[in-house]
Amino acid sequence: ADVDPWPIPDELITAGNPEAAGRFLWQSEDKRLGNGVWICTPGSFTWEYTWDETIYLLEGEVTIANQNGNSNTYSAGDLFFVPAGTSSSWYVTKAARKVFHLRSDTPVEL
Repeated sequence: ADVDPWPIPDELITAGNPEAAGRFLWQSEDKRLGNGVWICTPGSFTWEYTWDETIYLLEGEVTIANQNGNSNTYSAGDLFFVPAGTSSSWYVTKAARKVFHLRSDTPVEL
C-alpha cells in the first residue's frame, strides 16, 4: 500500500530521527474501528495509546516498554496487542512495517 507521512511529533521523539508513514486501508463509518499499514525508520519515541491496537509486524524489530517497566521485543511475524491507556516507549531498532487493527471508544482521525 502507498503510505502518507504520519510524522511523529518532535516532543515525543527521545532518540534518533524516526520517520513514520501510514495509511488506513479500511475504517468504519463511525471511525471507531480501522485497519491499516504503518512504517517507521529507526529511532525512539513515546506513545500514549488512546485506542486498543492489535499489531502484526511484517518487517523490522521493535522493543516496546510500558509504564510499568515491562518491555518486549518484537520482530517480523509477531502478533501482539496493546490496550488503550498504555503509556509506551517505542525503540525501533530495524526499520519496521506493521499492519494494525484498532478499536476506539471515540472516533480516530489520523
